[in-house]
Amino acid sequence: MRLVILSACFALATAASPGSAAGLDGSLWDHNGSAMVLEQSAGRIVYDEPKASIAGTVRRGTVLFEGRFAGKRVSGTAYVFKKGCEPAPYPVSGVIEDNPRGFGSRIVMTGPAPRRDRASCAIIGTTGAHSRLVFEEMGDI
Repeated sequence: MRLVILSACFALATAASPGSAAGLDGSLWDHNGSAMVLEQSAGRIVYDEPKASIAGTVRRGTVLFEGRFAGKRVSGTAYVFKKGCEPAPYPVSGVIEDNPRGFGSRIVMTGPAPRRDRASCAIIGTTGAHSRLVFEEMGDI
């Protein structure tokens, strides 16, 4: 009986361990001062509470990332936003890892983000170096 209970406890602990997207569905994350919700089962990260400086450009529920969570690997499409323009997609990939600051997990993704013309919505190239998106786990909703 003790072995069955220990096996069940181990299975639960490994299924929701830090660094694994399993068990992170519906959790809150910080991204540059904005509160985000990870919808792992739907394969996306959306704005829950955009920070004040971007509140006129993105709203609650705006998708920042959509793609795949496969174990500790993450890949898909992220978006760059500019007021009055359609979101500009770009490919990203990365990992879910233990947060070095001590609490929960951290997601780090990189990719060649589009660069827009200052006077229009036109995409005039990429950032050159890979843009880095960092999400730090805050807790569950």
